[in-house]
This record gives sequence, C-alpha cells and structure tokens, in this order.
Amino acid sequence: MININSFYRLFKKINLNTWMVVVLLFSFGIRIYGLDYHDLWGDEAFSVSFSKQNLALVLSPGLETHPPLYHLLLHIWIRLTGDTIFAMRYLSVLSSVSLVAITFTIGKRLSGSILGFIASIMIGVSSFSVYYSQEVRMYTLVVFFCTVALYADLKWEVSGHKKWLYMFIVIMLFALFTHYYSLFILIAHNVYKFHTRKYNRHDWGIWINSQIVLMVLCLPWILAQSDFVASKAIIRWDQLSLVGINNVWFDTLMSFGIGNTVSTSEQWLGLLLFLPLSMGIRFNSQNKSYQRFAILYWTLVPLLCAFFVASIMPFYYSRYLILILPAYLILVGQGIRFGSKLFVWSFSILFLALNLISLNNYFFDKQYAKGGYGQLMNYIHNNYQSSDAILLQNGAQDALYKYYSKSVIKSYNMPPWNSAEMTLLLDQIKSDHHRLWLIMYGDPAGYDPDHMLENWLHQVAYHSYHGDYVDGSLDLFVQADLDIDEISDSIFDDVIKLNKFGVGKVVDDFYRSIPISLEWTALADIDDDYTMFVHLIDENDVLWSQVDSQPLGGTWPTSKWINGETVYDKVALTVKNDVPSGLYRVVIGWYNLYTMERLSVKDVNSVKDQVELGVVRIP
Repeated sequence: MININSFYRLFKKINLNTWMVVVLLFSFGIRIYGLDYHDLWGDEAFSVSFSKQNLALVLSPGLETHPPLYHLLLHIWIRLTGDTIFAMRYLSVLSSVSLVAITFTIGKRLSGSILGFIASIMIGVSSFSVYYSQEVRMYTLVVFFCTVALYADLKWEVSGHKKWLYMFIVIMLFALFTHYYSLFILIAHNVYKFHTRKYNRHDWGIWINSQIVLMVLCLPWILAQSDFVASKAIIRWDQLSLVGINNVWFDTLMSFGIGNTVSTSEQWLGLLLFLPLSMGIRFNSQNKSYQRFAILYWTLVPLLCAFFVASIMPFYYSRYLILILPAYLILVGQGIRFGSKLFVWSFSILFLALNLISLNNYFFDKQYAKGGYGQLMNYIHNNYQSSDAILLQNGAQDALYKYYSKSVIKSYNMPPWNSAEMTLLLDQIKSDHHRLWLIMYGDPAGYDPDHMLENWLHQVAYHSYHGDYVDGSLDLFVQADLDIDEISDSIFDDVIKLNKFGVGKVVDDFYRSIPISLEWTALADIDDDYTMFVHLIDENDVLWSQVDSQPLGGTWPTSKWINGETVYDKVALTVKNDVPSGLYRVVIGWYNLYTMERLSVKDVNSVKDQVELGVVRIP
C-alpha cells in the first residue's frame, strides 16, 4: 500500500517542473473538455451582447452593474477570435489554468513545494473552478488578478524591490475594474499590513502611498457609477442573522469544497472539509512566519465583508467570492498536509471523490445544464414555417434571442399587457400569422404574473406543442377556422354549463391533432379548481389520447370564474402516429385533481360523468 512517505519519495525523484506540467495539462484538458457543450445562459449572453457594442458604450458608466475591464477585454477577444461559444469561453479557460500555476507558486512560497503541489492539484480538479472557467463571465479573470496581486505583495515584502509594488498596484487596479468584490481583497491586504506593520515599519509609509494611488485611480469610476449601483441597493436585514451566515459563509464554503452541480444531500458532504480547513487556519495562526497571515486574511476578511454587504444588495451568489478560492484550498491543503497518514489519505480521497462526482454531473447530467435556450431555438428553427411568429414575453431574454435567433423568423418583443400598444399589436399578430411560438423565459411573476398573454393565445388558437427547457419554456399555438355551432345543455354539478362546442377534422399541422372549441358558462361562483379532460376513445372504450388541463392552459382556473361568466377555450387533442385508422369518440368532463372525483352531468346524452362531443374519423 502506498503511504505518504513513498509518495513523497516518488515526488522528489521526478523533477518538480515535470509534475507541474502534468498538473497544468490535466487542468487545461478538464477545462477545455465540453467547453461548448452547455448553451449560453442569461448572464453570459448579456456579456456577449454588451461587449459587442461600440467601445464607447462598453466603457460608459451607468449601463452595466459590473466594472468595464472584462467587457473591454471580451470586446477585443471577440474581434480577434469570433463569437462562437468555444472561442468566447476560452478566455476564461486561459485565466483559470494560469490560476493553477500561480496557486502553486504561492503555496510553495508559504509552506514548501509539497503544499504548492497539493494546492495546485486541488484547484486544478476543483469543480467550482472548472464550472466558472467555462463561462463568458469575469469570475476566473478576477480571481486570477487577485491571486497575482497577492503574489506581488509577498514578493515586495521579501525583496523590497519596488517593481513588485508597482506590479501589485497595476494588477490590483485590474481586479478592481473587473469586479467590485475585489475591494474586499484590497481591504484584506490592508488588514494584513496593519497587523504585520511592526515587521516592516519602513514599508508601512510606502504602502499607504500605494493605497492613495489606487484610490485616486478608482475614484472617477466610483463617482460616475455610484448612482447606478446605489439604485440597485435594497435593505435585507434578515441577512444580518443566521440566514446570512448560512447563505454567505456555509453555502459558499460548501460550494468551494464540492461545487455547484450536486444534490442537496451530497452538498452537505462539503461540510466534512471544514475539519482540514479549521486545521489549516489553526496552523497558519500559530506559525512564526508573518506572511502566513496573508492567507488567513485573504480568506476571512472577504467572507466578513460579504456578510455585511449582502444585507444591502438584492442578492448574493457564492461565485462573487471565487476570489478567495485559492486561499481556501491552500488552507485545506495545509490542514490535510500536516495531519496523520490516515487523515491525509482520507481527506485527499474525499476531496477528489466529491469533486469528481460534481464534475461528472456537470458534464453528463442534463439536470445541471447551465442553459437551454440554444436547444429551444434549434427546435423552432427545425420546425418553423414561413408565416410563423415568435412572441418574446420577457425582455430579459433579448440577449439570448439575438445570439441564437435566425432573422428569417418574425419576432415580437411583447409590451406590458396593460399598455396601450398591446391591443393593436395582438390584432396585428392574429391577422398576419397562422402559427405563434411563445417563449416564456425566467419567472413570469416579473413580467406577466397573471399569464394574460397565454390566456389570450388559448382563446384564439389551439395549443399544439409544449416543451420545457432550462430557464424557460416553448409553446406553439396554431390558428384554425372552426365554428362553435353545436348546442349543448350539459351541466356539471350545477356549477359549469357547456353551452356550445365544435369538433374539427384531424389536421396535420406540426402534429396530427383534433381541434376542439368550447364555450362554458359559470352557474355560480366556484371555490375549487377543477381540471378539464378531453379523451379520444375507440369503440371498445380504449383511451388513445387525452388532454388534462385547467381552462385556457391553466391561466384561468375555475376558482377565478364568477357567476354568469362565459369562458371560451380551445383544445388540440393530439393524434399520435400509432393510433389506428377508424372511428373514435371525443368525450369531455371535469374532475377534482385532489380527490380525482369527477363532476356529474345532467344531460340525456351523458354517461354519468362525461359528455360525448362527437365522432371523428382517423385516416
């Protein structure tokens, strides 16, 4: 059995540079693998759209929450390499692989080559690091800048050469102009300097001057952007409690240990890494080398700052603190390195196993897909007709739509439902287009909480297709001329009356389906939400197709109906290819979804709990 000593002897036999080449190649390979497998998601698409603008707009304050450096670099990168997903994400891959190298260098400087090597392996295989290395976002770039800035600071302390201080100022400035949370790293540097100033009294004054330089260089942007950022602020006092501690500290550190792409039960396994983390913190706090405090403050100060800032901002995500990931892994690596042999092997295997599980989910489990808008648009492109139209119900999808759409399909950015232009636009859409694709993106509560557009579509067209995708859904509505000319006096439990209906012939428009038009009247105020069913049944009462839905695609449940209200609904009963030709009955009824009890019908043609609408021939 291999023990830590044999590993160490093997490690010493092979040149350190050779080991690092292996680690870097592995890190590069795992980050380049499947780089364009996941579709762009919303924030990535925004980065692409924003960076493609005129350079003056990219650098203008008040247009984007984040500082401009990443978008400036992406603007140049896209011009050089193109806007394919692979090319754009490759920029993040480069900074992420470089981060592996600089993490090794810092770990080696603080505790020797073994720790540097362990830390480089950990960040190389880190699922959290790999996840964000495959995004068109600024996160891997900012953590790279922050880590290089720390290295420059440590070198300046030891050598005294001002070139390292100048390098720190420049790189720290890059970080501050990449993400605002870099300010927490700068605060950590200053806390560290204040703590260790007795060791470097001469350099303390020089350091203060460097901070003044940074402040002067950042001040114009801060003043120009302050109103815009302040407008996003919102007080959340609940974050200054155990809720905030859980969100900012525990969730973040668990994500660092096991990544984002695991189940809730698996994520809690990341808590086990708190043991080597605490041992690493204890080791650093007791070590005589004052530079060890740099890692402690690099980890703890941003965590504390984020806890307080989260209470005045509308949201917090663990990715914002990715800039302390190398420090976290160095501390965990120290805790593992200086434990017993059993401890070393147990926690090394645990870390690798947790992150390999997370990486496997990320690469191969669609449940953890970042985005699905490209798949959604591909479905439209493969099935559209020349007279189709796409209705975009949420303006937040505009950047995604611009990236994935093809100009041959007419699209409409739908205004708010109650706006003056909506009525005229709906009339135009209904007149000009036979088939309507509706893309629902994000949370409808923010743009159409009452689902009024869906409600309208279910009244004017037959619902022919529904598909669920990551962050959105796709529905196809097909208009068809069908008169509601069949009279009915069917009454369901004295609360719902079927006035009229129409059953059409089988149509082959996208899918084979039977269009059905319905006119209902509420005979009383209804407290319950009843589900309507439409069945296609053969002569032997075998069910071949069905639709189960609340009225108007679920947008107008019966609990909203008031006494005397008339409701018009359209249903498309799908006829699959395996349905044999012949005559089939179409029946309709209602039931309570919770009790599965059907409503009884008062009609001479009824069969206790359903009404026959007619007979259709399936060719």
